[in-house]
Amino acid sequence: MTAVTFQKERKKEAIMQLSQPQKGFSVTEILIVLLIIAILVISLMPSYQRYQIRSNRSDAIKSILAIQIAEEKYRISNTSYGNLGAVWPGTTNSYSGYYQMSITNNTASSYTITAAALGAQTDDTGCTTMTLTNTNGTATQSPVDCWQ
Repeated sequence: MTAVTFQKERKKEAIMQLSQPQKGFSVTEILIVLLIIAILVISLMPSYQRYQIRSNRSDAIKSILAIQIAEEKYRISNTSYGNLGAVWPGTTNSYSGYYQMSITNNTASSYTITAAALGAQTDDTGCTTMTLTNTNGTATQSPVDCWQ
Protein backbone atom coordinates (compact mmCIF):
# COMPACT_ATOMS: atom_id res chain seq x y z
CA MET A 1 0.00 0.00 0.00
CA THR A 2 1.41 3.31 -0.96
CA ALA A 3 1.52 6.39 1.22
CA VAL A 4 -1.09 8.15 -0.93
CA THR A 5 -3.50 5.23 -0.69
CA PHE A 6 -2.95 5.00 3.04
CA GLN A 7 -3.74 8.71 3.47
CA LYS A 8 -6.91 8.34 1.37
CA GLU A 9 -8.07 5.37 3.49
CA ARG A 10 -7.36 7.28 6.68
CA LYS A 11 -9.28 10.29 5.36
CA LYS A 12 -12.27 8.05 4.51
CA GLU A 13 -12.28 6.58 8.06
CA ALA A 14 -12.18 10.06 9.57
CA ILE A 15 -15.11 11.20 7.40
CA MET A 16 -17.13 8.08 8.30
CA GLN A 17 -16.52 8.67 12.01
CA LEU A 18 -17.75 12.26 11.70
CA SER A 19 -20.87 11.23 9.81
CA GLN A 20 -21.90 8.66 12.45
CA PRO A 21 -24.19 10.06 15.17
CA GLN A 22 -22.57 10.63 18.55
CA LYS A 23 -23.95 8.70 21.51
CA GLY A 24 -24.65 10.32 24.91
CA PHE A 25 -24.92 13.92 26.09
CA SER A 26 -22.30 16.60 26.29
CA VAL A 27 -21.50 18.31 29.57
CA THR A 28 -22.99 21.54 28.22
CA GLU A 29 -26.32 19.85 27.47
CA ILE A 30 -26.47 18.36 30.96
CA LEU A 31 -25.68 21.73 32.56
CA ILE A 32 -28.42 23.45 30.54
CA VAL A 33 -30.97 20.85 31.67
CA LEU A 34 -29.88 21.25 35.31
CA LEU A 35 -30.14 25.03 35.00
CA ILE A 36 -33.71 24.76 33.65
CA ILE A 37 -34.68 22.42 36.49
CA ALA A 38 -33.17 24.79 39.07
CA ILE A 39 -35.09 27.75 37.63
CA LEU A 40 -38.36 25.78 37.74
CA VAL A 41 -37.79 24.71 41.35
CA ILE A 42 -36.92 28.25 42.45
CA SER A 43 -39.96 29.72 40.72
CA LEU A 44 -42.41 27.09 42.07
CA MET A 45 -41.26 27.03 45.71
CA PRO A 46 -43.22 30.14 46.85
CA SER A 47 -46.43 28.75 45.33
CA TYR A 48 -45.92 25.42 47.05
CA GLN A 49 -45.21 27.10 50.39
CA ARG A 50 -48.39 29.23 50.11
CA TYR A 51 -50.38 26.09 49.29
CA GLN A 52 -48.90 24.27 52.27
CA ILE A 53 -49.69 27.14 54.65
CA ARG A 54 -53.27 27.34 53.36
CA SER A 55 -53.74 23.60 53.75
CA ASN A 56 -52.45 23.74 57.34
CA ARG A 57 -55.47 25.91 58.23
CA SER A 58 -57.48 22.68 58.28
CA ASP A 59 -55.55 21.79 61.46
CA ALA A 60 -57.00 24.86 63.20
CA ILE A 61 -60.51 24.24 61.87
CA LYS A 62 -60.45 20.57 62.85
CA SER A 63 -59.15 21.36 66.35
CA ILE A 64 -61.61 24.23 66.94
CA LEU A 65 -64.57 22.08 65.89
CA ALA A 66 -63.40 19.21 68.12
CA ILE A 67 -63.13 21.61 71.06
CA GLN A 68 -66.60 22.96 70.24
CA ILE A 69 -68.04 19.44 70.47
CA ALA A 70 -66.13 18.83 73.71
CA GLU A 71 -67.50 22.11 75.14
CA GLU A 72 -71.07 21.07 74.36
CA LYS A 73 -70.50 17.67 75.98
CA TYR A 74 -68.99 19.38 79.03
CA ARG A 75 -71.90 21.84 79.30
CA ILE A 76 -74.43 18.98 79.51
CA SER A 77 -73.03 17.99 82.91
CA ASN A 78 -71.95 21.43 84.20
CA THR A 79 -73.47 24.85 84.80
CA SER A 80 -71.05 26.65 82.46
CA TYR A 81 -68.73 25.92 79.59
CA GLY A 82 -65.29 24.61 80.53
CA ASN A 83 -61.80 25.96 80.15
CA LEU A 84 -59.28 24.38 77.80
CA GLY A 85 -57.87 22.05 80.46
CA ALA A 86 -61.31 20.63 81.18
CA VAL A 87 -62.28 19.85 77.59
CA TRP A 88 -58.95 19.45 75.73
CA PRO A 89 -56.70 17.57 78.13
CA GLY A 90 -52.99 17.05 77.72
CA THR A 91 -51.88 19.85 75.42
CA THR A 92 -52.68 23.37 74.32
CA ASN A 93 -51.63 22.73 70.72
CA SER A 94 -53.85 21.75 67.81
CA TYR A 95 -53.83 18.20 66.47
CA SER A 96 -50.83 18.72 64.17
CA GLY A 97 -49.18 21.42 66.27
CA TYR A 98 -49.53 24.34 63.84
CA TYR A 99 -51.73 26.34 66.26
CA GLN A 100 -51.88 27.24 69.95
CA MET A 101 -55.43 26.67 71.22
CA SER A 102 -57.22 28.67 73.93
CA ILE A 103 -60.72 29.16 75.33
CA THR A 104 -61.81 32.52 76.68
CA ASN A 105 -65.06 34.17 77.78
CA ASN A 106 -66.48 30.85 78.94
CA THR A 107 -69.73 31.47 80.80
CA ALA A 108 -73.03 29.60 81.15
CA SER A 109 -74.13 30.72 77.68
CA SER A 110 -71.00 31.52 75.65
CA TYR A 111 -67.36 30.78 74.94
CA THR A 112 -64.67 31.76 72.44
CA ILE A 113 -62.20 29.24 71.02
CA THR A 114 -59.04 30.73 69.52
CA ALA A 115 -56.33 29.12 67.40
CA ALA A 116 -53.15 31.21 67.14
CA ALA A 117 -50.60 30.22 64.49
CA LEU A 118 -47.21 28.83 65.51
CA GLY A 119 -43.89 28.61 63.65
CA ALA A 120 -44.02 28.83 59.85
CA GLN A 121 -47.81 29.04 60.00
CA THR A 122 -47.43 32.67 61.18
CA ASP A 123 -46.74 33.51 57.51
CA ASP A 124 -50.43 32.86 56.77
CA THR A 125 -51.33 36.51 56.24
CA GLY A 126 -54.74 37.41 57.65
CA CYS A 127 -55.31 33.97 59.15
CA THR A 128 -52.79 33.82 61.98
CA THR A 129 -55.61 33.89 64.54
CA MET A 130 -58.83 31.99 63.90
CA THR A 131 -61.75 32.11 66.32
CA LEU A 132 -65.11 30.52 66.91
CA THR A 133 -67.43 32.38 69.26
CA ASN A 134 -70.54 30.60 70.51
CA THR A 135 -73.15 32.84 72.12
CA ASN A 136 -76.50 31.34 73.12
CA GLY A 137 -76.10 28.52 70.61
CA THR A 138 -75.07 30.74 67.68
CA ALA A 139 -71.54 30.11 66.41
CA THR A 140 -69.60 32.88 64.66
CA GLN A 141 -66.37 32.09 62.84
CA SER A 142 -63.73 34.70 62.09
CA PRO A 143 -62.02 35.68 59.91
CA VAL A 144 -64.63 34.31 57.53
CA ASP A 145 -62.25 33.92 54.55
CA CYS A 146 -59.99 31.62 56.56
CA TRP A 147 -62.77 29.11 57.22
CA GLN A 148 -63.28 28.24 53.56
